Amino acid sequence: MTTQDQSADQLTASLIAMYVIAEQELLSGATTVLRRTAPTLEGRQGMVPKLRLLVRRILARLAGSTSLADAMISAATIEGRQAAHVAASTTLVRRSSASQGGGGGRVPPGRSLASGSDGFFDLSMPHGERAAQAIRDDVVSELEDVRRRITRLPDDIYKAIAPHGAIYQVVDNGVTPAQAQAMAWRVFASQGVTGFTDKSGRDWSMSAYVEMAVRTASVRAFNSSHLDRMLALGIEYFTVPVTAHTCPQCFPWQGKVLTAVPVENPAVPVSGTIADAVAAGLWHPNCRHPLTAFFPGVTVLPEIRTWTPEDQRLYELTQRQRRLELEVRKAKRQLEYAASPETAADARARVRRAQAKVREFVQETGFSRQSRREQVDLSDPRIKLTIPR
Repeated sequence: MTTQDQSADQLTASLIAMYVIAEQELLSGATTVLRRTAPTLEGRQGMVPKLRLLVRRILARLAGSTSLADAMISAATIEGRQAAHVAASTTLVRRSSASQGGGGGRVPPGRSLASGSDGFFDLSMPHGERAAQAIRDDVVSELEDVRRRITRLPDDIYKAIAPHGAIYQVVDNGVTPAQAQAMAWRVFASQGVTGFTDKSGRDWSMSAYVEMAVRTASVRAFNSSHLDRMLALGIEYFTVPVTAHTCPQCFPWQGKVLTAVPVENPAVPVSGTIADAVAAGLWHPNCRHPLTAFFPGVTVLPEIRTWTPEDQRLYELTQRQRRLELEVRKAKRQLEYAASPETAADARARVRRAQAKVREFVQETGFSRQSRREQVDLSDPRIKLTIPR
């Protein structure tokens, strides 16, 4: 199947898989180099050229990620336009049936829902194209940042390993240089290939960062094109549907009516513009809320409710579950890339303790256990990965 035949979700999964595999190969290859490195100054210095060769080989394979990202954004853009057309057509047909000739089923002046030969409007929307290009440029820039981070890997590993070895060589504490080196590697491997810090100070592993970036870009491209097509159809009002386990940033906008630009004397109460909602936190990274058309007199909005202490408690519990799952992944990564039998035994015990905490959590809260989120290769169940040995 070519990229032209794949959906945005399939292309997103492929792009994420490319970087997840790259991270695994980096850690696996670096572990092999470290195991063959003598715990001496000469040995540690000699491992850097080998790591750089490993990095160059993996970067060469990642060079194709830019074209895959382009295809992902293009697919999301096309799907957004198609979804908007279908949603608008369905709602207008329903409106027409309800009015039975009373005028309620008319499409906006100057617009026609007659489809072209391909089943969809043949419209050229410069605004949408500019938005898609901006999103494409953004995600490509994110991936370039990841690749620049990878090039620093050999130096970062050396900086993590060398000081520990030097310290334990001069301090009489019963720890050998080899054990000190293994301890430093355990910390490095548990974090994955890191180097990305968000505004809250959270560090991201390479695979998790790429997953967040490309999924967010795909959703934004879909929503941008979705909005672009609805505007072309003359739709003025929009709403954000209600989803379960939402976050405090998105909650205030669920079920509210928005407009693309300020509207004088709106037909219904409006909570603000789409730009206002985005500025307040809607469509933050990893947000999956769609934007749908709102038709006055036709669309039924959910009952408006306020954020309650119970909502906050449930949200905090979901975040706690994410942290517990992260601890399991860290421990599993330590075990997978343990540089010595001692660190492997320690990591194995950490895995058991982390998994026990997850079991206790789901028993106490009644939440479902998401076992796939406890896997080192993370992510989408459609991505089937093997961990390099």
